[in-house]
Parts: sequence; C-alpha cells; structure tokens
Amino acid sequence: MYAELLALAGETRIGQPPPNMLFGAAHFLLLAGADHPLAAHYPAISGAERPFEPALPAFRDFCLSQRAALVELLQSRRMQTNVIQRCICLLPAFGLITSETQRPLTLIEIGPSAGLNLKWDRYHYRYPASGPATALEWGDPESGVGLTTERRGMLVLPPLPEPIEVGSRRGIDLNPIDAGDADAMRWLRALIWPEHVERQERMSAAVAIARQHPPPLIRGDAVELIPGLLDEALAEAQGDTSIVVFATHVLYQLPRDERVRLLKSIEQFAHETGTRVDFISMEASGADFSELMLTTYGPEERRTRKLAEANGHGRWLEWLGAS
Repeated sequence: MYAELLALAGETRIGQPPPNMLFGAAHFLLLAGADHPLAAHYPAISGAERPFEPALPAFRDFCLSQRAALVELLQSRRMQTNVIQRCICLLPAFGLITSETQRPLTLIEIGPSAGLNLKWDRYHYRYPASGPATALEWGDPESGVGLTTERRGMLVLPPLPEPIEVGSRRGIDLNPIDAGDADAMRWLRALIWPEHVERQERMSAAVAIARQHPPPLIRGDAVELIPGLLDEALAEAQGDTSIVVFATHVLYQLPRDERVRLLKSIEQFAHETGTRVDFISMEASGADFSELMLTTYGPEERRTRKLAEANGHGRWLEWLGAS
C-alpha cells in the first residue's frame, strides 16, 4: 500500500518536499472538483467534520486513480505558501519603526509569494490581554481579514500608531504569484492543511483584497536586485521615508553566502547613502518557535534587536521588548 504512494511522491521535482507536494497536489485536484469519497475528509470542501474512519484507503485509491494528473502537478509545481497570520507578528515591528522614525514606511518584502502580507495594513488585528497588558486592536474592523493570536509573556506591545502610513510597497520573488490567477490561487489554497478551515477562509478574504488592490511584485533574485530596489525606494521618497525590508521564513532557503551578500548589500547601501534601513526577519530558531528580529542599519553602525518569539504561523506571540 505504501510503496505505491512513496513511488508517486518520488515524482516530485528535485528541491521540493515530496510529502507536502503530494498532499498539496491531491488537495488541488479535489478543490478543482474531482469527485471522490476522499473529499469527505476535507472539511474546507465538504463543509462537515472529518469522518472517523481512516483516510488512508481513500487517499490511496484517489492517488492511484488520478496518478497521471498528480505526476503532472508534482513535476511542474513548487512548494510556495503565503501565511497571512504572520502579519500579526510583523505589525508591532512596523509600529515600532514608525514610532522611532516618524516617517511613512517604504516596504520591500523578500519572498512575498502572492504578496498577501504586503497588504497587512488592510487587515484587522486583535491582541488579547496578557498580565498587565490590556487587549489591543488595530486596523480596519470592517476588513474581511481578522487576525488574533494567543499573547504570551508580561511585556506591553509597542505603540501602534493609527494609521501606520505606507508610502510605497513592492515584493521580489523568484516565482511571484498573481492573485488574479484562479489556478495559482487554488494551488496556494491546496498547500494549506485541509482541516485548517479558518486559514482557508482567511486566504480567500486576503485574495479578494489583493485583487482589488494588487501588490506590486517583481520576478527575480532578491540577492541580485536588492541594491537597485533600495536605490529606487530612496529616489521615490526623496529621503522622506523609512525603508523597511522584511522576510518571513525565507532566509533559511538561501545558502549562507547568499544570505551574507543580501545583508551586506543592505548595510553598504545604508553606509553609502546615509540612510536608515530596517530589516525585519521572522525565522525558525531551531526550537519549536520563530524569532522576530529587527536589524537597523545606519550610516555608522548596525543594531540588532530580538523583538519577540512566536509560533511559526503566528498562533502565539511573546513580545520581548525593543531595548
């Protein structure tokens, strides 16, 4: 039983995770309307709770009956997600930078996928009370995308100016995804675990916003193009801006020498132009959480702060302060 599924997963293109790709490809076909009893195990499709019987026999039968279509997907697609919930971790960092600089933000996201996190200021956020910290809300309460998280720790979040002004935004990705492309959006949804109905609904709402207000996305290698993008950002704003580069769970995909080149490029730009550039990263720490880091590059020095620890998908957040 398992050998056939393992062989099928082995059709995945080199560099992509076979289990995730196989599950995603099967989910994609079901979202596209494939009629099979396996759909009953996918709450976002069936609208019901998963049945108690094991899903493996139905999954095996589906995969064998749809083998040709699955192989085509495995050999042509890549693992690429857009975790909107991570915005609830990014917002306090954007607020902190705004409070420190008192300027609009010029945003450059590395690895934005469909650019849904570039539209973070069109969402609504709620941070529940924790210890001495009272509950906090920010953003548009009428937004179709509402984000909340479990708040851990005792520290108060930094002020969240209302609004946080964004002067311009752009994302750079090796394979940017067009939110207006129904097929591409179906693949993005297929890579969400099928029992995560809330994430499916959030994705649909964020895609609707992105279709109304398309995020500017650039196809290319961030390591090669970041110097030019920084120059463009500075020229557009004529100095009246705070340039912010950010990435969530992207840097680990770059070889170490490429990561060093990227960060050196940002540092060199800051030194040569006398411009402050803030770099926000959210990456796995090696333990069961991610670290939200802020590195500020200035004309003379570099300052790195660990702002928070968080679940990799933003399900909980512990603010550690900005000192």
